[in-house]
Amino acid sequence: MLDPALFERNMLAIASTHPVSSAERLRAAIADTRLGMDVARDGSPVPYMDYGGRRGYLHSRVDPAHEAERLAAQYDSSGFYVFLGLGAGYLARAILNADRLSRGIIVEYRAGTLRALLERLDLTRVLADRRLCLLVDPDPDELGRAIMERYVPAVSGDLITVPLASRVNAESERFQQAAGVVRSVLARVSDDYSVQAFFGKRWFANIVRNLRSAAGATPPVGPIREAAVTAAGPSLENSLEELAARPRGRFLIATDTSLCAITSGGIIPDAVVSIDCQHISYYHFMGGIPADVPLFLDLASPPTLARLVKQPYFFTSGHPLARYVASRLRAFPQLDTSGGNVTHAAVSLAEYLGASTVDVYGADFSYPLGKSYARGTYIYSYFDIRQSRTTPQEGLFADFLFRNQALKRQADDAKSFRYLTKPLEAYLERLERLAEGSATTIRRHRKQGAPSRTDYPGAVARAPAPARMGRMFAAGRSFQSPEKFLSSYLSDLQALPAPPRSGKASEAALYLDGLEAESRDVWTTLLPAVAAFRREAGAGPSSGKRVLSDTREWSVEVVREELKALS
Repeated sequence: MLDPALFERNMLAIASTHPVSSAERLRAAIADTRLGMDVARDGSPVPYMDYGGRRGYLHSRVDPAHEAERLAAQYDSSGFYVFLGLGAGYLARAILNADRLSRGIIVEYRAGTLRALLERLDLTRVLADRRLCLLVDPDPDELGRAIMERYVPAVSGDLITVPLASRVNAESERFQQAAGVVRSVLARVSDDYSVQAFFGKRWFANIVRNLRSAAGATPPVGPIREAAVTAAGPSLENSLEELAARPRGRFLIATDTSLCAITSGGIIPDAVVSIDCQHISYYHFMGGIPADVPLFLDLASPPTLARLVKQPYFFTSGHPLARYVASRLRAFPQLDTSGGNVTHAAVSLAEYLGASTVDVYGADFSYPLGKSYARGTYIYSYFDIRQSRTTPQEGLFADFLFRNQALKRQADDAKSFRYLTKPLEAYLERLERLAEGSATTIRRHRKQGAPSRTDYPGAVARAPAPARMGRMFAAGRSFQSPEKFLSSYLSDLQALPAPPRSGKASEAALYLDGLEAESRDVWTTLLPAVAAFRREAGAGPSSGKRVLSDTREWSVEVVREELKALS
């Protein structure tokens, strides 16, 4: 006989930590009458599904707990676990007991089947663990969002999928779809994490050191009706005449990489954009910036760039510290830099300013005929200095191109070809997505670059973009001075509870989950730097023990040094 109180105990555990949608779907479901219970040889309960007289057991009929421990031993990495199927919870409990789980998601399909389980088994030990999130009958978007919201690689560790064979086989199509979602999210997150691991510390330090330059007043820019964007691909050389003859009123935005190439041709842009946090970006400005041309900088750009002009125009992107600054120091305009390249950011600026159409030149997203950049860009002068009789400039360009072992050759005909790389292909795909979701018509002048859905002419026909209500690029008023903001931020960093020193992903995740909202916000500003510290620590068994504490100590020192410089 079923015990109604058992189901309610399980539901109470679900209500305490899991999404409301899961509880609602379970309460609305009718218990699956095919589910039955048996007893294993060791006396443990084993659920089964009755498939017309044939029983499909969800776990071992001998010793399900021992079987789960054996399977759990195969997962020896600490990390974020996605359980495809719950069953009676034996496998999930074994992995929880092994203390290798930082956070996790349980995916279960058929709410009626899960309800029947919850009416017969006490699963509160698993369901009450606040590291876990139960998703019942999620669609792909819901599952993807749940992973993205909860998985923080710098803290959570690896992303690991754990299939429960009996459930996956019973609902193969839906669980295969779920596994595909996990792979897709992992690919996206891995790219972001790799960038954070290399640049997380530099982003943080640059943002802190740029605040003094970001406090000044700047005259507003915009709105605009039409825009042109120049990237630094080789095809830019064939577009200079067209750009020089552009209609009056077409606002020309130069990426930092293309600036020297167009100014050497006598073309003066209306704005310049730079997003690279590395000091090498200074090379793009060795020829100087034309007078009175506004320079738009990501708040994480090198401070040396901000000093090149009297009034730099700062914007924020997705960095958590930049968002924190915007909410507490000054509301800067936000541009889309998710494309990972400055051309994407320049198009976003044109969109922000209200352009109905944006013509993009030099965005080849490939190496046409094996050529890397347009003449006049910094790399030519850079290689010119470094060439010798035994290593000519052509050889340096060839080495630059063929250092990439994953080059892919793409040909249009016998005379036209280009080399592609995965990063360049990804940049192009992101620009296509930006164009498809934008109210602005984005027209890419392809020349010999990689083909895309944004090419002009030749793009899919669409109605002319209507005139848009433009807006001005202007930072909001300052809520406080940089000194006061940094002093407050320093106090908040120093007041953070001491992080665990064990290096266990589970303890780090529980530490962050247990913080008050304000402390969690402060820690979030440090997560890209945490990724950088974790990369520097390596992959040894004790490498990550002090990552959180080292990150906090380092950030405190960076802020303290900047406060000294401001005093």
